[in-house]
Amino acid sequence: MTNSRSDLKGFSLTGGQKALVWLLGASLVAIFVTSLSYRMNHPGNKVEFQQESRGGMPGGMDAMNDESMKRVRELMEKMGKEPENMEIQLELANSFMMIRAYDRAKTFFEKVISKEPKNVPALMGLGMCFYQAEQFKEAADSFDRILAIDPDDSMARFNTGIIKKYYLHEHEAADAEFKKIIDNPNSPEDMRKRAKEELKKDPHPEQ
Repeated sequence: MTNSRSDLKGFSLTGGQKALVWLLGASLVAIFVTSLSYRMNHPGNKVEFQQESRGGMPGGMDAMNDESMKRVRELMEKMGKEPENMEIQLELANSFMMIRAYDRAKTFFEKVISKEPKNVPALMGLGMCFYQAEQFKEAADSFDRILAIDPDDSMARFNTGIIKKYYLHEHEAADAEFKKIIDNPNSPEDMRKRAKEELKKDPHPEQ
């Protein structure tokens, strides 16, 4: 998680934007966690997704980036043989995210979504790519599309709430998202706690 926080570039870590550091790291983790469920729903696909290799790797971020680049090359070769395999496309997108090649990641997330419009991991990843490109309306829209599929997805709801609060300045809409997290009995306790914290925060603490 700590390494993922360093991905957030171009923003000062003041006020409510500190929440976005957590948002990026937590959401990136969510992309990899939820991609595992994709494999479970597509048993015919054989691509292995080495989520466990991300943590505790000797050499830290550089070693992880080297491993991700190696994985990208392997996946590109596989994609040449199986161009319609959406799991390969999804893993390629995730691998590009790991090396912060967000434009490339976006391309592959969009390919998956064009074939599978309700693919939640791809929509989550696309939202993070839009966020990195400072296309905040598009990022919020991607997270909202997840909520149309799964209203209980508290991570997507928190993401769209944060973006609406601090970047789109839709404060009432953002508060409504946080309240839904709090009121939903299916929300994880940590998400409920963060939603409560956000409701107490001033969206313009330095003004």
